This record gives sequence, C-alpha cells and structure tokens, in this order.
Amino acid sequence: MKLKKFIAPTTREALQKLRAELGEDAIILSTKQTAAGTEVLAASSQDLDTVTEKPAVAPAPVSSAPVSWTKAERAQFAAQEAQRQPTPAEKIAQQVDAQRDVLINRKPVVHQIPQVLPENDMISDVAKRRSQAASQAMANEQTAVLEEIKQMRQLLKDQMAMITWRDTLERNPQRGELWNQLTQSGFSPLFARTVVEKLPTDLTDSQVRDWVMNVIMKNLNVVPANKDIVETGGTFALVGPTGVGKTTTTAKLAARCVVKYGADSLGLITTDSYRIGAQDQLRIYGKILGVQVYTAQTHTDLAQLRSTMQRKRLILIDTVGMGQRDSRVAEQTQILTDSHVKRVLLLNATSQPETLDDVVRNYKSTGLSGAILSKLDESIKIGGVLDVVMRHKLAVHYIATGQRVPEDLFPADPRVLVHRAMNARSSQAFQASSEELKWKMAQVSATGI
Repeated sequence: MKLKKFIAPTTREALQKLRAELGEDAIILSTKQTAAGTEVLAASSQDLDTVTEKPAVAPAPVSSAPVSWTKAERAQFAAQEAQRQPTPAEKIAQQVDAQRDVLINRKPVVHQIPQVLPENDMISDVAKRRSQAASQAMANEQTAVLEEIKQMRQLLKDQMAMITWRDTLERNPQRGELWNQLTQSGFSPLFARTVVEKLPTDLTDSQVRDWVMNVIMKNLNVVPANKDIVETGGTFALVGPTGVGKTTTTAKLAARCVVKYGADSLGLITTDSYRIGAQDQLRIYGKILGVQVYTAQTHTDLAQLRSTMQRKRLILIDTVGMGQRDSRVAEQTQILTDSHVKRVLLLNATSQPETLDDVVRNYKSTGLSGAILSKLDESIKIGGVLDVVMRHKLAVHYIATGQRVPEDLFPADPRVLVHRAMNARSSQAFQASSEELKWKMAQVSATGI
C-alpha cells in the first residue's frame, strides 16, 4: 500500500490536493498541524483493496506418476503424497483464506436442529428455544454493529464540521466574535449562525456591529405609534400565562385611552374569576379612571356586553392567566375568536427563550394581533424574546418596564430594543470559554440547530 502526504497552509487546501490526486474515494489516515501548515496522510481506496486481496499463489507442483502402476507402486505414491509438506506459497494462501473468512463472514455458530425431532416434547421445546436464542443473538450483534457505524459516521461528521468552522474563523475571525456576541445576548444558536453566514467580508469591527443591528431592526415587526391599539381602537383581549402583567397592562392602556379620548370612549371587561381579588384590582383602576368594569363568564355574557359597548372607541378585556399547556387555553381562544375579539399576547422578557417559544406556539393557534413585551426592567438579556418575536413574525405594540400606571408603558422602538439586546452583560459564570464556543459552533454547524 502506498501512502501519500499532502501539506498545505490550511486543511481545506490540503483536502483539495488530496482529492485532486487520489480522487473522492481516498481514505484519510491522519491529520496534524506542522510548522508548514496542515499535514494529511492518505491512501487511495484501490491501494487499500489490494491489501485484502489474495496473493498470487504459484500452482503446486504435480508429481509425475507412471502411466501404468502396480498395486505396490500406487500404495507407495499415496504414502508419499500424504507425507508431503505444503509449500510456503500454499501456507500463505491458506492463512489469508482463513483470515478473510473470519473478517468478512463473521457469522455466529448456530446449532442445526435435526430434521427428525425426538418424540419427547420437552426436548423439542429446548431445541426451539435454542434456535430462537441463536436468532436473537444474531439480531443483537447486527444491531450493535449498525449502532457503532452510526456513531462513527456522526463522529466523522462532527470532525468535518469542526474543520470547516476552523477554516471559516481563520479566514474571517469576525464571524466567530459575532456568533459569540449574539449567543451571549440571548439569541438562539440557529439565529446567530444564520446571521453570521451572511456577514459581508472586509468590514471593520464598528461596521460589523452596525450591520448586525440593522439586520435585527429590519426583522423586528414593530407597530408604529400612530397605529397602536389606542389609536386604531376596536376590541382587544390581553392573553398570556400567569404573572406576565395582563391586568396591570390593561390598566395602563385604559389610562392612555382615557387621557386622550375621555372615559366615555373606553369599555373594560374582565373574565378572571379564578384569582382572589383579580376583579377588585381592575375595578380599583376603573374607579380611578371613572370607568365601570364588567364581568363576562360565558360566550353569551361577552356577546351581550360587546353589544352594549358597540359605540365605545376601545374595549379592553382582561383574561384569566393560563399556562400554555393548560387545556382551557383552547376553550378561551375559541370564545374570543367566535366573539371577533383580537388577541394580544403578553411575553415575559425574563422567561427562558424555550418557554417563550412554547407559549407562542400554543397561543397562536388561530392567529394573534401582536404582542406586548413585559418586565423588560427585570430582564438581563432580551435577545431571547426578540428572537421568538422575529421567528413567529409577531407585531410588537408596546414594551412594559415597571408597575407604575400608566408611566411604565411605551410604544415599541426597534432601535431601543436592539441597542438593549446587543449591550447585555451577563455574569462571568454564564459565559463560555473560547474552546467551548468552538465546540458549540461546530455542533450547531453539524446538526443545524
């Protein structure tokens, strides 16, 4: 077998040389870094095939025998042939054949069941069980071999992905730094990889930052201030899990509407009859604003209240908080949809991105009219909530930054959100090292997630 060594400044160039000379079926035996660059040791598949082929064996010499033998001569010739030792070539051929059969066939020994079974049923059952056990052992061995092959393929895939990322970072280190910054800001690895792959070359560090901020702002769907809920009017229900601030946000929107258009322009409805004091909380806000708060328990109650408030400019409905996997979410969604009520989802910026994604998927069954981001004052990283909003293409109406009514509610501004996301600072304990980042980037490149 002939081994060939290829040396190039980068791994990619070395692999290109290898394929150009040995072909696509070449086998890589080892790689290492040297002072001259990357060194790859490889061989062609044809050379490896010759290793397992049988060597040419010279035909054994044929003893000449007389044309006519006597009985004594035939006996003497047979004894000589029995005592004759095989030639070295014949020995090598026999050894190669034996090894080849063991490596290629590798079949477990299975005891053959006799064609004529004994009359004793117990002996027959034992034979059947032995046959089944042998078949199961063969199946288990095949499964183990397939699993090993699968693991080897995944290992090679991860190694090739690592080499690809390493070459990418060698050519443009800014991509690795940008990927690190995005993931540390709370964005998902998938979003970071998508952005990094489209990063233009020959940009300064400040230009890279401006470029990525513009990309995020263009993908954020923010409702203009002149087209928000208070300005457009209609009937809106604030929905979401427990503790996201639905009642407080409802009071903030109500106050903005009363200040701008008067108390007669607003209608307040609550469907929250589960929490103790939930209705009283909204009624206190309504009393301060000079607006009466009504309660709707069923679809009929909601339809009657909407009919009596049809001249109101804005109707706000405070719903009961439900976990995204609560079976009542579908029932609530159906009632609001049948009543032609627009639903606005509140997203807690302090929640995990995976949880927020699950919330949106469960509340988005029949469509949402947008989202309001709450508790931004308590969140360290808001990249996760922005990632979820962009992935599900939700329009952001407002951002809530506290408990004060109505001061802590602002129209969504993409520049403020992106600036806040890109300047997030987390504790050192939650930051990955450079080696961990390289491994994570290679994993994302290999799996695509």
